[in-house]
Amino acid sequence: MLLYYDGLLRLMRDGGFSYDLIHHALHALGSRALGFSQELFDPGADQPADVPPDMAAQLPNLVGMMAEIAHDDPESTLGWCDDQTEFEFGLDVILDGLDRLRERT
Repeated sequence: MLLYYDGLLRLMRDGGFSYDLIHHALHALGSRALGFSQELFDPGADQPADVPPDMAAQLPNLVGMMAEIAHDDPESTLGWCDDQTEFEFGLDVILDGLDRLRERT
C-alpha cells in the first residue's frame, strides 16, 4: 500500500503538484470520494513516527511529503492534520467542480 501511495505521489509531483497540494488532494480523494469525512487511522500513540531507514529509501515521495507537511494538531483525529481545513478543502474542490460543470451547460 505504501509503495502504491509513493508511486501516486511521484506521478502527482511529476505533474507539477506541490507536496502541500498532494496532501490536501489525498485527503479529498481518500475521504470524500469514499463517502466519509474523517479518516480514523491511528497507528497508536506508542508507535514511532519515524520511517525506518530501509523503508525510507523505498518511499522517497511519501517521506518527502511527510517531512514537508507534518505538524502537531492534538485536536485532530489523525493527530497531525487539521481536520477542518481538510474538510473545507475537499468541499471546495467538489463545489468548484460542480460550478464549472454548471457553467458549461
